[in-house]
Amino acid sequence: MADISVNYDAAQLVAGSLNGAVENIVPQLVALQSAVTALLTSDGGLWMQKSSPVLAQNYQTFNTSATNAVTSINSFAAQFNGIVTSLQTMDTQLSGAK
Repeated sequence: MADISVNYDAAQLVAGSLNGAVENIVPQLVALQSAVTALLTSDGGLWMQKSSPVLAQNYQTFNTSATNAVTSINSFAAQFNGIVTSLQTMDTQLSGAK
Protein backbone atom coordinates (compact mmCIF):
# COMPACT_ATOMS: atom_id res chain seq x y z
CA MET A 1 0.00 0.00 0.00
CA ALA A 2 1.31 3.44 -0.93
CA ASP A 3 2.01 6.04 1.68
CA ILE A 4 0.39 9.43 1.34
CA SER A 5 0.79 12.61 3.29
CA VAL A 6 -0.90 15.79 2.19
CA ASN A 7 -0.49 19.25 3.63
CA TYR A 8 -3.11 21.30 1.82
CA ASP A 9 -1.76 24.62 3.07
CA ALA A 10 1.80 23.83 1.95
CA ALA A 11 0.64 22.79 -1.51
CA GLN A 12 -1.49 25.90 -1.90
CA LEU A 13 1.35 28.10 -0.61
CA VAL A 14 3.73 26.72 -3.22
CA ALA A 15 1.09 27.10 -5.93
CA GLY A 16 0.63 30.72 -4.92
CA SER A 17 4.39 31.26 -4.98
CA LEU A 18 4.57 29.80 -8.47
CA ASN A 19 1.80 32.08 -9.71
CA GLY A 20 3.47 35.03 -8.01
CA ALA A 21 6.77 34.25 -9.70
CA VAL A 22 5.08 34.37 -13.09
CA GLU A 23 3.45 37.69 -12.19
CA ASN A 24 6.88 39.12 -11.30
CA ILE A 25 9.06 37.57 -13.98
CA VAL A 26 6.93 38.15 -17.09
CA PRO A 27 6.84 41.95 -16.65
CA GLN A 28 10.62 41.90 -16.17
CA LEU A 29 11.03 39.98 -19.40
CA VAL A 30 8.80 42.50 -21.18
CA ALA A 31 10.89 45.38 -19.80
CA LEU A 32 14.12 43.66 -20.80
CA GLN A 33 12.80 43.12 -24.32
CA SER A 34 12.03 46.83 -24.58
CA ALA A 35 15.47 47.76 -23.26
CA VAL A 36 17.28 45.45 -25.68
CA THR A 37 15.16 46.62 -28.61
CA ALA A 38 15.93 50.25 -27.77
CA LEU A 39 19.64 49.54 -27.27
CA LEU A 40 20.00 47.92 -30.66
CA THR A 41 18.67 50.90 -32.64
CA SER A 42 20.70 53.57 -34.40
CA ASP A 43 20.15 55.95 -31.46
CA GLY A 44 20.20 53.31 -28.73
CA GLY A 45 23.87 52.86 -27.95
CA LEU A 46 24.78 49.59 -29.61
CA TRP A 47 24.09 49.99 -33.28
CA MET A 48 25.92 48.04 -35.94
CA GLN A 49 24.22 48.12 -39.30
CA LYS A 50 24.41 44.40 -39.99
CA SER A 51 24.63 42.71 -36.62
CA SER A 52 22.27 44.80 -34.47
CA PRO A 53 19.13 43.69 -36.34
CA VAL A 54 20.28 40.07 -36.05
CA LEU A 55 20.99 40.48 -32.34
CA ALA A 56 17.59 42.10 -31.85
CA GLN A 57 15.83 39.25 -33.62
CA ASN A 58 17.80 36.61 -31.72
CA TYR A 59 17.00 38.27 -28.40
CA GLN A 60 13.32 38.54 -29.31
CA THR A 61 13.26 34.82 -30.12
CA PHE A 62 14.98 34.05 -26.81
CA ASN A 63 12.68 36.36 -24.87
CA THR A 64 9.58 34.78 -26.39
CA SER A 65 10.86 31.33 -25.48
CA ALA A 66 11.72 32.42 -21.94
CA THR A 67 8.32 34.07 -21.51
CA ASN A 68 6.55 30.93 -22.70
CA ALA A 69 8.61 28.80 -20.30
CA VAL A 70 7.90 31.08 -17.35
CA THR A 71 4.20 31.28 -18.19
CA SER A 72 4.01 27.49 -18.16
CA ILE A 73 4.86 27.60 -14.46
CA ASN A 74 1.19 28.47 -13.94
CA SER A 75 0.25 24.99 -15.14
CA PHE A 76 2.15 23.44 -12.24
CA ALA A 77 0.35 25.74 -9.81
CA ALA A 78 -2.96 24.73 -11.36
CA GLN A 79 -2.04 21.05 -11.05
CA PHE A 80 -1.16 21.44 -7.37
CA ASN A 81 -4.38 23.33 -6.67
CA GLY A 82 -6.35 20.72 -8.62
CA ILE A 83 -4.80 17.89 -6.64
CA VAL A 84 -5.64 19.63 -3.37
CA THR A 85 -9.23 20.23 -4.45
CA SER A 86 -9.65 16.64 -5.63
CA LEU A 87 -8.21 15.19 -2.43
CA GLN A 88 -10.34 17.45 -0.24
CA THR A 89 -13.45 16.46 -2.19
CA MET A 90 -12.56 12.77 -2.01
CA ASP A 91 -11.85 13.02 1.72
CA THR A 92 -15.20 14.71 2.32
CA GLN A 93 -17.07 12.14 0.23
CA LEU A 94 -15.39 9.19 1.92
CA SER A 95 -16.15 10.55 5.36
CA GLY A 96 -19.84 10.76 4.50
CA ALA A 97 -19.93 14.47 5.32
CA LYS A 98 -22.18 16.71 3.31
